[in-house]
This record gives sequence, structure tokens and C-alpha cells, in this order.
Amino acid sequence: MKKNTLHTITCALFVALILNSCQHSDLLKQAESNKAPKALETFYSGDITKIDSLEIMSGSDGYTKNTTDSRLIQDWIEKIRHLNIILDPELEDTSGVLFHVTMFKQGKAVFYMTPTDINHQQIEPQDELADLMTELYQTIYQL
Repeated sequence: MKKNTLHTITCALFVALILNSCQHSDLLKQAESNKAPKALETFYSGDITKIDSLEIMSGSDGYTKNTTDSRLIQDWIEKIRHLNIILDPELEDTSGVLFHVTMFKQGKAVFYMTPTDINHQQIEPQDELADLMTELYQTIYQL
């Protein structure tokens, strides 16, 4: 009887070890798939072209600018929507950013981004997005 109990415990431990290895492998695959670049627009659950106003805040002085100019909004969305974004949940929090952009649909905030964060998910720093945010800020400032 002791022999059967020992055999059963050994088999159970072996099965648990195999299952644990499979689970670890799945976690690694999931982490790798999160590192795959995705278009910025995929982080927005709806149709990003339906955004009707933008708010951009300067990280340097806190000054906020808003626009409801549909042409300006759509032109800017076309520039950013296909940018490749890579999630990086292990990226250290940054203490400050160049700009914060909040997009609105019918007065409700529906999408938020910085060059290092999309909807409060850390991303690899995105220089092209930062440049396009600077361009947006300057364009709105001139209006």
C-alpha cells in the first residue's frame, strides 16, 4: 500500500510540474505578443475618426489648449492612427511628459495619450508621436 501511495504522489507531482511548465510558457508567449507593434488606433475601442474634440496639455507649464476644428482633428488623427505602438508594462513610470492629449466624443473623454502612455498603459517612448503632439500644440496655439 505504501508503494501505491508513493507512486500516486510521484505521478501527481510530475503532472503538476508539467502543468506549471506549460503555464509559464503561455505567460512568456503572452509577454512576447504584447511586445508586437500595434497601430495606435487599435488601442481605441471605437472608430477613432469619430473624435469631435481634442484637448492638449503642455507638460512643461500645464497650459491646456482645446479644439473642435473637425478638419484639424481629422488631419491629426490621420497622422497618428497608424503609428506603431509597443506596450511596455515594465517601463518605469516617468515623472513628466511633453504633452497629454485627451480625445473627446460628444463631450466625453474617450481616449488619452502621451508619448509614453496610451490609455494609462505604459508604451515604449514614441518620438514620432511626441513630434506630432508638438506640431498639434503649435497649430492650435496659432488659431
